[in-house]
Amino acid sequence: MTTRVILKRGRAKPLWHGHPWVYAQAVERIEGGEGEPGDVVDVHDASGTFVARGFISPASSIRVRLLTQREDEAVDDALFRRRLERAIALRRAVGLPNAETNCYRLVNAEGDQMSGLVVDVYNDIVAVQLNSVGFYERRETLYSLLEELLSPRSIIELGATRFARSEGVNNATHLARMDHAEVDDQERHVGPVDVRELGLEYTIDLEQAQKTGLFLDQRENRRIVGQVANGRRVLDLYSYVGGFALAAARGGATSVVAVDASPRALETAQDAAKKNHLSIQTVESDAFRYLGDSDDPSFDLIVLDPPKFARSRRELKSALKGYRKLHRLALKRLAPGGLIASACCSQVVPTTEWQRMIADAAGGAGRPLTQLLLNGPGPDHPTLPSFAEGDYLRFALFAS
Repeated sequence: MTTRVILKRGRAKPLWHGHPWVYAQAVERIEGGEGEPGDVVDVHDASGTFVARGFISPASSIRVRLLTQREDEAVDDALFRRRLERAIALRRAVGLPNAETNCYRLVNAEGDQMSGLVVDVYNDIVAVQLNSVGFYERRETLYSLLEELLSPRSIIELGATRFARSEGVNNATHLARMDHAEVDDQERHVGPVDVRELGLEYTIDLEQAQKTGLFLDQRENRRIVGQVANGRRVLDLYSYVGGFALAAARGGATSVVAVDASPRALETAQDAAKKNHLSIQTVESDAFRYLGDSDDPSFDLIVLDPPKFARSRRELKSALKGYRKLHRLALKRLAPGGLIASACCSQVVPTTEWQRMIADAAGGAGRPLTQLLLNGPGPDHPTLPSFAEGDYLRFALFAS
C-alpha cells in the first residue's frame, strides 16, 4: 500500500497552484506507514482528494518534495527520463550550449519539476547536486540517464548542502562516473576542467569550487556589465573567479580591480585573465575593509555581488543593515556619473525591500540613483510562478 500524506484543511491550495513542497506543519496525518526517507508517497487534501506525488523526508521541514500532480503518472525511471529530455530541449530552445558558452545549468530543481536535483554542465563534465534523499537514493539511475543523454566524460557528485543534510544526506564531493563507468577509487579526481562562457575561457576545479563552480546564474548579468564597461574604471567586489571583472575587461574597461577574500579564487581569476589576454588587478581583501580605504581611487562602475547576508527571515533586519552599509561605502567610491551593478542572492530579502534599502543608502550618501534595469538569472535557471522560494536572485543596474 502506498503511503498517503493527508493535509490539514486549507493547506492544499498552494499545491493545486503548483507549489512543489509540502511543509511538515501542513500535514494532518500519514496513513499506510510513516514511509522511509526517499519513498514515493501520495499527497491528499483533507477531503481525501489526490493532490500530488513525490518523495517523503520524515525528518525534514520539507516533508514531501512533489514531482507530479497527475495521479496516473508514476515516479519512476521513465519520469526522470522525460524530465531530463525536457530540460535538455528547453536549454537548446534558448541556445545552450553554443559556440560561446559550453557551461550552463541543465536541471534547476523545482524549475524543471525535479525538486531537490541540480545538474550543471561544464563542457564535457556534469556536476550533480543531490538536495533530496529521494534523488540521492536513485542517483545511479540518474547518472546512467545523464550518460545516455549527454555522453559526458565524467560525472561529479557534489557534497551535501544544508538542504541535503536536513534530509539525512551527508555525502562528500567525489567523482561518481568516468568514461561511462562507476568509480570505486575515491582517490581518483577529474582535475581542472576548461570551460567557455560568453567567449571567455576559464579553468575551473569543480572539486574545490564554491557552489557548483562559476555561479552560472549570473551569466546574463555578466554580459550586461561587459556592455556598459567600455572606457570605465571598474571595481568588482566579491569577485570570486573574476566573472564580472573579465567581462568588464573584455568590454573595454580602462582598468579593472577584482576584490575577494579567497586567494584561490583570485589565482583562478588571474589565470583566466592571462588565458584570455586581458589585464586585471586582484586584491585579497574583505570588501568592507577595501571600500573603507580612502587612499584608493574612485571608480566609474562598481559591481557588488555579495554572498547571502540572510538565510532566514530572522536574519532579514541584520542583512538589510549589512547591504545598506555596503552600498553606502560603495557610493563614496563611485565617481560622478558612475554606475553601480548590484546583486542579491538572499531569497528571504524581498525585491521591494532590497530596492528600498539601496534608495535609503543612496539618499543618505547624497547620491540619488536611477534604476536602469532589474534582472534575475538566465533562462537556464527556470522558476515556477507559484514558488517564491525559488526566486532568489535579483540584479539591478543603477546610474548616479
